[in-house]
Amino acid sequence: MGSTFMGLETGRRALTTSQWALQATGNNVSNAGTAGFSRQRLVQASTEQLSVSLGGGKNVQFGTGVRGELVERLRDLMVDKQYRDESTKLAYYSSKATAFGRMEDIINEPSDTGLAKTLDTFWASLQGLSKNPQDSGARSVVRQQADTVSKTFNYLATSLSKVQGDLKNELDVSVKKVNDLLQKIYNVNTQIHEIEPIGVLPNDLYDERDRYFDELSTYVDFEKESIDTTAITSGQMGNASRIAEGRININIIIPNATSLKVVEMTDTKAKSLEFTTDTVTGAYTGYKTTTGDVKFTQTSGFSNGKLWGLMQMYGYQNDGATTVSGEYPKMMGYLDQMATEFASAFNDAHSKNQTVTKDASGATVNAAGTKDFFVSSDSAKPVSAKTISVGSEIWNSLSNIASSQDGNIGDSSGALILADIKTKSISNLGATIGSFYQSIIGDMGVSTSQTIDLGKNASVLMENADQRRMSVSAVSLDEEMTMMIQYQHAYNAAARNITTVDEMLDKIINGMGLVGR
Repeated sequence: MGSTFMGLETGRRALTTSQWALQATGNNVSNAGTAGFSRQRLVQASTEQLSVSLGGGKNVQFGTGVRGELVERLRDLMVDKQYRDESTKLAYYSSKATAFGRMEDIINEPSDTGLAKTLDTFWASLQGLSKNPQDSGARSVVRQQADTVSKTFNYLATSLSKVQGDLKNELDVSVKKVNDLLQKIYNVNTQIHEIEPIGVLPNDLYDERDRYFDELSTYVDFEKESIDTTAITSGQMGNASRIAEGRININIIIPNATSLKVVEMTDTKAKSLEFTTDTVTGAYTGYKTTTGDVKFTQTSGFSNGKLWGLMQMYGYQNDGATTVSGEYPKMMGYLDQMATEFASAFNDAHSKNQTVTKDASGATVNAAGTKDFFVSSDSAKPVSAKTISVGSEIWNSLSNIASSQDGNIGDSSGALILADIKTKSISNLGATIGSFYQSIIGDMGVSTSQTIDLGKNASVLMENADQRRMSVSAVSLDEEMTMMIQYQHAYNAAARNITTVDEMLDKIINGMGLVGR
């Protein structure tokens, strides 16, 4: 038969289990506002059955109570993956949208201070000169407006170059952050491996590692590789729980290429992510591995995420390519092409005109307009958006502005020819200067809008995944209060059960055996 004191042990187990269940609930409540915390539950199980003879050959089994098996965290790994996939996409589009936004702020079109308006004002000043070619004031306006056009080109090129430098700095900082996260994941893996074999689930370490995974997903797309699963299920890891997560290797996913292994627990530390750059252009050309450098190609760039988004804005170079790809290099290249062709076309038309001046005797002196109207501010470099400027000869004398075709002082046909450049298609641009610039602005607007829309879609999907994840892992104070009341009643009932058994034992011990005294 069972022990007389068996009821006390059953009650004690219930009392202790309820106490630990309340402890887990209290811990959840305490961490309701802790970022990345996954709520925990004490898993309860019945203890061994006790076989008891009731007499007459009747045997039954009585339960001996309850015990706590382990404290598990509530987490849905599939939803975690969905969240991180969308987080990677959102970070990619967000980084591009931010860089596009800065580009739009610099270009600032349409506006009264943009390049398009400045060019229109310059063409209008030439029209004004054609009406009164002898007026020095009209010539001064042309020169000033030409200077404004040059400085606007200079401003756009310099500002874009500065933002491009900022993108490079952000990339460098982001790479350092990724390497720091990889090493932290390696370190947490090591700590987890030290604790799991003794039969304990290091839930806080699991949460910490998942926080690092979440943050890493904003920079690169990666896949996890569990390496202790077989050892855990086969019992080769000591007393490790069957639901222990074990150590995890990290591979960065590269489209159409072999994944880049960055966290391998067989190594002494995490690998560092490093990129290669072109020594001339400064553009990113690939990344380094333990077996050598891997070059970017048209089909194989780098992992989706913030890093790749920044590279696509800053500039990268495919293997064997002679040009740099990327939104900022493309925009700066368009502006350079536009400035070069604009200066060339204007200088060519200007050289075919004649200047008209008076000598000391008052006689008319004609000369071809061979003095370039637009030149490079750096004699060692060709005319570009960054270097275009009004020539020194034009600054030295307004008379060097060639506005005549036939050499007469009142002839304005040369000024009209210069003004008509606005409507002439330039072969190297395939359009007029204005149309070419508008196409640039249009392409930028479309790219920006498309990036923002895709980012919004990714944001919605990530928020939906996050809500599903929070429904599983986040702490609900209402639910915890309900569980707390449940465990409190269970504790009180266990205590009442112990009191009842104690009173029964008191009757047996102190109230029996008094007959005959």
